[in-house]
Amino acid sequence: MKKQFLVKLFALIMCLAMLLCTSMLSGCKKETLVLKESDTYIVISVTQKSLGSKSMTLLEYMQQLKQDGELQFEADGTGMITSINGIANPQDWSCCWMLYTSDADNSNDGWGKAEYNGKIYGSAILGASDLIVKADNIYIWVYQSFRTAA
Repeated sequence: MKKQFLVKLFALIMCLAMLLCTSMLSGCKKETLVLKESDTYIVISVTQKSLGSKSMTLLEYMQQLKQDGELQFEADGTGMITSINGIANPQDWSCCWMLYTSDADNSNDGWGKAEYNGKIYGSAILGASDLIVKADNIYIWVYQSFRTAA
């Protein structure tokens, strides 16, 4: 009788340990903040959880994403984004990374538009080094060509 009790107690403890491990692992699931729609269309989302209580520029936020391994990019000394995920702006500027956002206070769709998930996003009025990110907003980098047809 005592042996049966110990077996049941051990089984119960093992079940509780498995439940605890499962809940800990599910709590560690990292949210995806960078969506690669294509090599030339990168969507960055900002959540309150990812932002915390800090105020930061898009460049600082992207540096955080880079440290977390979610994004690769290069910026020049002025904070201009020159390369994302290995695709660089050419020296003749015939193509470059352009920024669009859902942040209505910091965008102007008269300067250009990008579409994502059926919504239109305006061109950012500030660069990554000056644009303060806001929770629940989307920032879209689109690699665009400025060559005109001959």
